[in-house]
Amino acid sequence: MSNADKTTIKTRTFPEGAKPVVPQNNLTEAQEKALELAKKNALIAEEKNKLLEHLKTIEQLRESLKQEQARTAEMAEKALMFEAKVKELTALEAKLKNSTELEAKVKKMAELEAKVKELTEALGKISRIASAGKAG
Repeated sequence: MSNADKTTIKTRTFPEGAKPVVPQNNLTEAQEKALELAKKNALIAEEKNKLLEHLKTIEQLRESLKQEQARTAEMAEKALMFEAKVKELTALEAKLKNSTELEAKVKKMAELEAKVKELTEALGKISRIASAGKAG
């Protein structure tokens, strides 16, 4: 056996609960805090970038909403216009029907007037014949 195998190393023990302050990677406490601060700043910058992206998305959505609302209002306006035109066409159709009925009535009245005129003429002839028969 060599001398190295026989050598014992004694280590210090710490009281329970107490731990030694040993900086990681041989960094000083100030360097560790600076590193931690840099990491937090990077996280904050990342969150800020995400927030800006969300704000851009919100603004785009607002603009899209405004455009959709404008289209919806335009469509509602067109719908009202079309409804008014349908009512107008319905009224014109009713007038046309009345006009057609009136034309039929006018035609019938013209026929009746012609018949009355014809009968009046016939009655006039009969009256003349009767007058001539009494006179003679």
